[in-house]
Amino acid sequence: MREVGVIRTERDGATAITFRFKAIDQLLDPDDPSPLPDRELTEFAEEFIAGYLDGYNIKEITGITVGLPRDSLSPEEAALLPEAVRRHFSFRSGDLDHDMRISLREGKVSLGLAVLNAAVAIIFVTLFSGSLEEPGVILLGGLITILNWVTIWDTYEYFVYDYRHLARRRRIYRRLTGIEVRVEGR
Repeated sequence: MREVGVIRTERDGATAITFRFKAIDQLLDPDDPSPLPDRELTEFAEEFIAGYLDGYNIKEITGITVGLPRDSLSPEEAALLPEAVRRHFSFRSGDLDHDMRISLREGKVSLGLAVLNAAVAIIFVTLFSGSLEEPGVILLGGLITILNWVTIWDTYEYFVYDYRHLARRRRIYRRLTGIEVRVEGR
């Protein structure tokens, strides 16, 4: 039931993508009693749409089409569905803004710890440079080296991978809040 057909159409450097869902419950949360356009998308639909768009230059995406079985929505509901999609991603974009603030704070703490550990390593080498062959100094030096490696790697991973991923996800969600969304019955 998780299978979704995807059709990509490219013209003059612009890309439009059609997502063909097998059932309305793949797209709209069946446990959300809210009427359209306030009804939420399923986590599956949110992740699938955003994840698929992640493979493209988001600036080149001109619109998306949501394909559903013909009788799954009334004409009035079909007219409200594009707004439901945009509202959902607008709401979730706010969540990602919050996640980015928390993530940036954690990144600053990680960077501070890396600087502190580097300072400890410099002080250690300065103080014990004459006795680096003693077993206790070797063990302490090894521990400090491992702590430095871990904090520097964690900081690097954060800024190079984690924060960039969140920022890209937020750009995709923001793009989806203003993109043209069409609905087609099939």
